[in-house]
Amino acid sequence: MSVHLGFHWSMMTGMAKRLFTKPSVVRKWAGRTLALVISGYGAYAFVKRDIGDYMLLRSHFVFFDYEEPLVFFYLDYIAVMGLSLLFGNYVCLGLRMIGKGQRERKH
Repeated sequence: MSVHLGFHWSMMTGMAKRLFTKPSVVRKWAGRTLALVISGYGAYAFVKRDIGDYMLLRSHFVFFDYEEPLVFFYLDYIAVMGLSLLFGNYVCLGLRMIGKGQRERKH
């Protein structure tokens, strides 16, 4: 679901741009840095929690550590969702660039 949200992320950023009257380079790079930090931690959490095994059905059981605070569990999964969102966003941007290049060759 978060990959799909990443496909439409440019629409979300377009709506956010309307909230601010003047474009800001600092705000732009702060957002990119935040996205990089969240997705970097998401990659770490993806490996740490073996989410790939669950996604590929290589693990039959999901074990929850009741000793772990719930907030850390949620932060890890939200970070993995951020990673998936960023992945979907860049896949969509790449496909747009490929499509734009093919249209320019036809003309």
